[in-house]
Amino acid sequence: MTDRTAAAESAGAKTRHLLIGPAVFLILIALPLPEIEYPIRASIGLLIWMSLWWIFQPVHLAVTGFLPLAVLAIFDFHPVTDILPAYAQQLVILLLGANMLATLWTRWGLDRRIALVSLIGIGTGTRQQILAWFVVATVLSTFLPNTVVAAAMIPIVIAMLKFVGIEDVGKSAFGSALLIAVAWGSSVGGSGTPMGGAPNLLTVQFIQDQIIDREFLFSTWLTRLMPLTLLTALVALVFIRFAFRPEMKQVEGSQEYFSQELRKLGRMSTPEKWALLLFLAALGLAFTRQFFVELLPGLTPAFAFLVAGILCFIIRHRSAPILTWQFAQERMVWGLIYLFAGGSALGQILSQTGTAGFIADLLVPHAGSGGLLPIVVFVTLTIVLTQITSNTAATAIVVPITISTFQTLGINPLPMVFIVAAAGNYGLMLPSSSGGPAIAAGYGVNLQTMFKRGALLTGLIIVTLVSGGYLLTTFWPGFGVA
Repeated sequence: MTDRTAAAESAGAKTRHLLIGPAVFLILIALPLPEIEYPIRASIGLLIWMSLWWIFQPVHLAVTGFLPLAVLAIFDFHPVTDILPAYAQQLVILLLGANMLATLWTRWGLDRRIALVSLIGIGTGTRQQILAWFVVATVLSTFLPNTVVAAAMIPIVIAMLKFVGIEDVGKSAFGSALLIAVAWGSSVGGSGTPMGGAPNLLTVQFIQDQIIDREFLFSTWLTRLMPLTLLTALVALVFIRFAFRPEMKQVEGSQEYFSQELRKLGRMSTPEKWALLLFLAALGLAFTRQFFVELLPGLTPAFAFLVAGILCFIIRHRSAPILTWQFAQERMVWGLIYLFAGGSALGQILSQTGTAGFIADLLVPHAGSGGLLPIVVFVTLTIVLTQITSNTAATAIVVPITISTFQTLGINPLPMVFIVAAAGNYGLMLPSSSGGPAIAAGYGVNLQTMFKRGALLTGLIIVTLVSGGYLLTTFWPGFGVA
């Protein structure tokens, strides 16, 4: 097959993927189905349309995030003004502020310094190296988005591998194992806190809007989700220990490389200290909100991070701001913000038009009266979706349906929402799953290895989440309290 033929076939596939979504939408709104109201048919069509575009990506994920506004404006099956606030809600502001801080880390190399310091004590054994990279990525991704963690750590992996003579990562079992360890670690740690990624923040938004109708404290997430996060991290760590067989037992010079690179960075600069201080201050305010909520009721986590983000442009070092807008706007992950907003808008449409309730009625027979079966159903559904589309998109699809299903049954939906939220973080098999695997793929990881090993680990994580979630919901009454 010539390059021109392959390009033509690729263009044809992209065109098909571009047209299938809107075609399904138009068919659903045109079908004469009086038993299913027009707003519900249209909402299901929009759900399928956005899901297909998120899975096959004929346009950027962020562009799909704007579909709710455009489609509602044209087809008028729900007031567009009702979902417009989804694009300016507090958690969108939080993502914006966190993005500013992450960009400041990149500007001054703080992300690289933290990774190097974390890795400086690693031995030269290849298995030891793989496990250490996984642990560091897991810990960092608990408080930073997985894409940021992977983007900071994988270039260090590549440079270290070249230092020890490995040029082609895809042909090296050890090189691919290291990249996969970072990619998986950046996903596995994500469910530990709301700051672990956009899917968590989106879940917080759904909990606030559809379940508790008040502010959800970040400290509550930490206490409810950390047990599941630690359990899955332990399972993944044991799996990684035995899943990879590097072509060598020792890698001489890796410690020397880390020390050498750290020396190049020199002493921690004043801007780096500011970058760390601002992030820790925003994080501290987010997790201790319950102690000052009466004194500063408006300083929610979103605005704590926004204030810290604004200070990045105000604080000066040697007569210049430590972060300029020109630098930030080119490196901030704008698409993630719009994807998050579009997912939130889709969730609101499904809820407000009664579509989530309609789908929930179909799922109720599988949910029964609670217990083990619904955990199996919803965990499996979420993790399968997370493998083939972005984790934020999977969360936007599954969480509103989960809430409606259990509210229809008269069962507290919070325990299942927590379990589904955890499941939404474990995109491991494909580049489309989450930021970590996507960046690893971009640096040449062996995709066949990532898929095969990822499929096995995904199966183990499903079993772990189902069993762990069942035990938590059965024996810990506080698990379902927010």
